[in-house]
Amino acid sequence: MSDYEGVEDTLFIPLTARVNISKMFPEYFHDKKALELENLVKYNRIGKKSSQYTMMASVARSYNLDQMAQEYIDKHDKCNIVNLGVGLETSYFRINRKNSHYFEVDLLK
Repeated sequence: MSDYEGVEDTLFIPLTARVNISKMFPEYFHDKKALELENLVKYNRIGKKSSQYTMMASVARSYNLDQMAQEYIDKHDKCNIVNLGVGLETSYFRINRKNSHYFEVDLLK
């Protein structure tokens, strides 16, 4: 397989962005788990076709969702967090889940 197509692309685009931004701007966003998963991105086609702006925008979305989830967890002693369309998302590892239950759901093909 030389290129990803369709659903496969949607798995690797956000992961590629989190890896690249973690390397370029670790003081802003450092995703240790994404860096550990970097070897899953076998081809750099996505990184070459993406601009620094689009990668930063993707990471900003992840950052903001992390902040919203963390604020919710901090306000509620016990809660459920449901992350839909998770793909290769690593938010589970980035936030302090405390007493929450964290569910991740994705498309099964």
